[in-house]
Amino acid sequence: MNHRTGSKVRVILADDHEIFRHGLRAVLELVGELEVVDECSDGEAALASYATHRPDVLLLDLRMPRLDGLEVVRRVLETDRGARVLIMTTYNTDQDIGHALRAGAKGYLLKDAAPEEVCRAIVRVAEGGMFLAPDVAAQYVQLSTRPELSQRELQILRMVGQGKPNKQIARDLSVEVTTVKGHVKSVFEKLGVRNRTEALAEATRRGMVSGSD
Repeated sequence: MNHRTGSKVRVILADDHEIFRHGLRAVLELVGELEVVDECSDGEAALASYATHRPDVLLLDLRMPRLDGLEVVRRVLETDRGARVLIMTTYNTDQDIGHALRAGAKGYLLKDAAPEEVCRAIVRVAEGGMFLAPDVAAQYVQLSTRPELSQRELQILRMVGQGKPNKQIARDLSVEVTTVKGHVKSVFEKLGVRNRTEALAEATRRGMVSGSD
């Protein structure tokens, strides 16, 4: 649904934290041009609500019960290619930001955003624009210009995280030690780090690996 000039922007709030959701609704309803048409506490409810109300903007958290935010974005866009989804979350890893925008979200906000910024983002997205919080925008620009790790490099990085030396990695992968060293060197260069500890820390920060890998 396209937002019409002069009409209120109709918004659905989808977040599993009730206090946050109610507080945000109170803030948005102080703005004359915004109207909250529904609140949802999980992903399945958000999908059903979107189908019922067809809002101008779906304001969506990334982590929710029953269905996560990324899947909600994908499914909403399958049924309505013009859907405008704005992510508002506490998660700001490169992986979260990249996945959300590639899935089709039109904006990305963090939950510590000022009320004025949230309202401005909703209106911008409703009008067909994109909105990224300043810190997120800078992070996304860096992300989009970085060389990505290959699947083999990610595999070796995870094995490094398991404490395996190059010789053990070479045996496990049935390759030469020099091949492993070449991949490790490539990982260091792509991540802009100098050693294994820095590589793991940077990869974890970017969401490439988790602490459990």
